[in-house]
Amino acid sequence: MELAEEITAYVDNEVKDFPVKCRLGELIKNDFPIRNEYLIQKRIKELLQQRFANCTTPDELRNKILTEIFQVKFN
Repeated sequence: MELAEEITAYVDNEVKDFPVKCRLGELIKNDFPIRNEYLIQKRIKELLQQRFANCTTPDELRNKILTEIFQVKFN
């Protein structure tokens, strides 16, 4: 996984591997460009959550996503 993807996963709290989580935390803490990228991604996520909190997903999109999830899960 590329560093940008790892930072995104870290922001989304999707990193389950403890050593990877610690490594990313240290990078974010000690490396200014990486910390800046983290803060940008975190702020974008916060803004999206605020602005779309009351929006509902169209049924067609929801069904498409669920279909893809079940195809991956059961194949």
